[in-house]
Amino acid sequence: MSKKINEQVNDDGVDGNEIIVESTSEKPNEAKHDHFSNIVLSGKGEKLSPKTDNNVFFDLAKNDGDGELYLRISSNEGGGLHSKEWVPLQSIITILDEQAQKPFKSTVLKSVFTSSSANNSGFLAGVLRSNDIGLITQSGKSVFLHVLVTDYEEKKAKLLQLTDG
Repeated sequence: MSKKINEQVNDDGVDGNEIIVESTSEKPNEAKHDHFSNIVLSGKGEKLSPKTDNNVFFDLAKNDGDGELYLRISSNEGGGLHSKEWVPLQSIITILDEQAQKPFKSTVLKSVFTSSSANNSGFLAGVLRSNDIGLITQSGKSVFLHVLVTDYEEKKAKLLQLTDG
């Protein structure tokens, strides 16, 4: 809703009373359609930091407009700002496909988000490590480095089949 203030000016140039006019761009009784109401999977993954046992929660939904899967970080325990935007699963998979045979940092996932919260990529990595998604695992070198799981292709195919349901 926006507010517009109209000032009335008297003939002598002195401001008169202000009139506040409220307008809205939405029509009354017009509900916004949620294209992400078909949640096909919800779950949680552990945050990456070894200093905490807190979790990050996610939803995976089939968009009823384009039929594609989208993932969002829905909430987290213990604090930390993050974006709740829906990210195309295929964008995430494209990045992961490029990481085959090498350890990688969470920051490679940064480009899938339009918002710039510093926690987005780390929280997403925690989700991708979760038992529910399971596309990546900790690299033996560092808790903050990841590698694709050995059965990555099978798990990826299983996730993508969720659009069939």
